[in-house]
Amino acid sequence: MNLVLDIGNTRTKAGIFVNDILKVSLVESDIHSIFEQLKNYSFSRIIVASVVKLSEEVLLKISQQGSYILFEANTPTPVQNYYKSANTLGSDRLAAVCGGYLLFKGQDFLVIDAGTCVKYNYTDKNGNFLGGGISPGLAMRYKALHLHTDKLPLISFDENYHDLVGNNTQNSIRMGVQLGLLAEVQGIINEFLNLYPQLNIVLTGGDAHYLQRGLKNNIFADKNLILKGLNSILNYQYLK
Repeated sequence: MNLVLDIGNTRTKAGIFVNDILKVSLVESDIHSIFEQLKNYSFSRIIVASVVKLSEEVLLKISQQGSYILFEANTPTPVQNYYKSANTLGSDRLAAVCGGYLLFKGQDFLVIDAGTCVKYNYTDKNGNFLGGGISPGLAMRYKALHLHTDKLPLISFDENYHDLVGNNTQNSIRMGVQLGLLAEVQGIINEFLNLYPQLNIVLTGGDAHYLQRGLKNNIFADKNLILKGLNSILNYQYLK
C-alpha cells in the first residue's frame, strides 16, 4: 500500500493507493489532521511532495508512517524534464504532468492546475515536459485587488456569477476576476491549439470545476491528478 502526500501552500492532500488504484483521498488545511487519520494504516512505500519547507517535526511524523521518498528536482520520473530551471520547478507542477502522462502517453497534452496559482504545463507526444506558465489564481486575484487599493473590498468568489457588465463594485470585481480568468485560460488554450491541434487538455486543482463549466473546449478534469502523478513517480522508482 502506497501513501502519497501533496503539501501545498494552503492545503495538504493525501492519497492511499493499492497498486495504481486510489482507495482513499484526504484533504485538510492542517497536516496534523492528516496524520491523525492515517494512524491506523501501514504503508510499504511513501512519497512526499511539498511546495513549502517542511519542519523537523513534520518530517519526523512522516518517518513514523514508514520509509519515505522526498520528491525533489533530481527524483527520476516517467517523463523527461526539459525545464531549464529544474531546481526551481514546483513539485506539484511535475507531479501534475506525470498524472497527465498516465492519461495521454504518446500524445501532446496540457495540464492546467487551478489552485493558489494557475499553472500551465505542456508535455509533447514523446513524453518531454517543456514548460508552460504561471499566473495568479482566483483567491490571489481577489486579495490583490483589496490589498493594493485603498477602497476596493475583499469579496467572496461566486461560482454562479456570469454577467459581463457588473452593476455594482462587488460585481465589477467579480466580472474582472472570474470572467477575466476564464478569458485568460480560454485564450491560452486557443494559442496552444493553434500550435498543437490534437492537444489533450486536463484540468485539476481547487478551481478546476469552475473553469471546466466556463470553458468552451472539451476538457477532462481530475481533482486527484497530482496524487495519481505522485503515485506513478513512487512506483517508477522500483521499476528502473
